[in-house]
Amino acid sequence: MSNNVRSQMFGVWCAPIFAVLTVIGWMGFSQGFHIAPASLTAKATAEFFTRHQNGILFGCLVFAVACCFLAVWTAQLGIMLWSVEGRSPIFAITQVLMGEAIVLVVVLNCSFWMAAAYRPDSILPDIVQATNDAAWLGFLAVGWPLLTLQMVSTAVVGLSDRRADSLFPAWLCKASIVGSVVVVLAGGCTFTKTGPLAYDGVLGYFVPMTVWGSWLLTHAWFMGRDLRHEVVEDEPAPRSAVPQADLQATKV
Repeated sequence: MSNNVRSQMFGVWCAPIFAVLTVIGWMGFSQGFHIAPASLTAKATAEFFTRHQNGILFGCLVFAVACCFLAVWTAQLGIMLWSVEGRSPIFAITQVLMGEAIVLVVVLNCSFWMAAAYRPDSILPDIVQATNDAAWLGFLAVGWPLLTLQMVSTAVVGLSDRRADSLFPAWLCKASIVGSVVVVLAGGCTFTKTGPLAYDGVLGYFVPMTVWGSWLLTHAWFMGRDLRHEVVEDEPAPRSAVPQADLQATKV
């Protein structure tokens, strides 16, 4: 295996690394599962951040670190899409731009959550609530258009791949287009503070997050498969596979 393939394999593995760190940091310690509902009053929101201060600070820090690996995986996906799309790879470039923009959005929102948890007992509750709202609205309402365009761009390139052993199967590309529509639900938090479309709701948060994680890991698996096939094709033929006639001719 060449150094280039090893580097690309690292890029592929950055997706599961990102997922593991997200589960540990965001889901385990921060607000991934235990969310301060959007319907809380400013005082109750400040009390929530006071009670969970250390968990939110540590979890968001881990989530921000995880985004470094997401950035590398996004670049690797762009390289592989570029090889499929060929000259003028507009969709491959679009995927990279949207993916890296998501990284920036998540990192910035982590900083907002950390700011809300930094000293929640010594600042006005309204400020804590506003900072938390800004983070959630940025994470979901601003993040979904970026993710939708990233998913659609990837699917377009995948569907245009006419090779016998394509990078991504057609069913996955079509599922990605469906998923890109589903994540639009994340924008519902802009208009409501209660119910399934709120930023702590099933449709507004948990469904889009599930779609994002599934899309990320599934594509990473097929990217790894493609690289493994490339390694097998580049391996030299074993000596036993050389025709006997060619060996005798060489001796003569």
